[in-house]
Amino acid sequence: MMDDEIIDLEQIYPDSYRQNVTLIPMYCFEVKKDIAKECLNIMKNFINAQLFNNYNHLKRCKKSEGKVQILVGFCSKLPNNLHDKLIQINNGEDITIKKVNVSKHSPMTKKQCIEWSTHWPVYYRKPTNDLYTLTKEEIKKYIKFINISINIGKTFGTCQSGCVLTYNDEIIACSGDNIKNHPLQHSVMLAIEEVSYKLRHIWQIKKGITSKNWEYYHIGNPINNPLSILCASQTSQEETSKKFKSINNEKCYDHVRTNSRMVTIEQNGNTVTHDITKDYTKNVEMYDAINIDQYLCTNCYAYLSHEPCFMCSMAMIHSRIKCVIFDEVNKANGALFSREKLHCIKSLNHHFKVYKTVKKKL
Repeated sequence: MMDDEIIDLEQIYPDSYRQNVTLIPMYCFEVKKDIAKECLNIMKNFINAQLFNNYNHLKRCKKSEGKVQILVGFCSKLPNNLHDKLIQINNGEDITIKKVNVSKHSPMTKKQCIEWSTHWPVYYRKPTNDLYTLTKEEIKKYIKFINISINIGKTFGTCQSGCVLTYNDEIIACSGDNIKNHPLQHSVMLAIEEVSYKLRHIWQIKKGITSKNWEYYHIGNPINNPLSILCASQTSQEETSKKFKSINNEKCYDHVRTNSRMVTIEQNGNTVTHDITKDYTKNVEMYDAINIDQYLCTNCYAYLSHEPCFMCSMAMIHSRIKCVIFDEVNKANGALFSREKLHCIKSLNHHFKVYKTVKKKL
């Protein structure tokens, strides 16, 4: 078993899922259990005026040994009219206001709810993007594609960065980076460009705009992306030169056209070979199932050898990627874990799940 073998995946969720309780002071008063409901009805409007917007996670009452504490809010003194009514209900006995510490934030997990409720009871409301536990089959599948992206980066990336995009668990695009030749040609950007090109081609065919063969050739970057072939023999070198004038390379084209697209993966100490062309052959048939109005990478999964930068992360958000799985963290410019968690920003109009690899400890 290799020391750097990927053995699991860890979901990257908002910091709020792991934060400790933040306590703030509020006030409450204590009454007997049999009059608690009546007292709460009297205080309801006064309490809600203070707590309704930002503190709905706080329960209004806390039971303790036959008595009930009723949360007042931030006011240490009650209005005279309310105070008099409470005294009347309490058989003429005065109401004592005391300070309590309560949670400032709403719990995001059941564990937080249990721990924070020891200070003052809180409600747990299941978040929209709740934590999801991957099955063993999903983990195995994701690790397979991650290993492919790693090997693509090592083989074809100028900075050893690789990206694989899948649709219905089939590879539809993959690329190494070309950063040393162009600062914007990250592997993610090139792979998304490849998907865009293919979708345009699908749209043309389904609309009957073109009579070109289904099997076509797109070489998003022949210097580092020779895995983008559906059928190289259907496209002439002249056509490729016209489309990619700035990156045409005759020797590289010959290499792409003639060499096998085999990716070697180290798995459990064994060498496994994966034929990328088989995925592309399946994709030719798979395109019939793609809607003609498919928007870029909707429902696609992205497998990355490295944590994406801000540019690539925003490109995946705009492209409507469904899920991102990456291997190496990018401490300097990582936008999904190291420097920021863009997928957790509520104001963005699209969000996806993110997982990072867990490797065997030395």
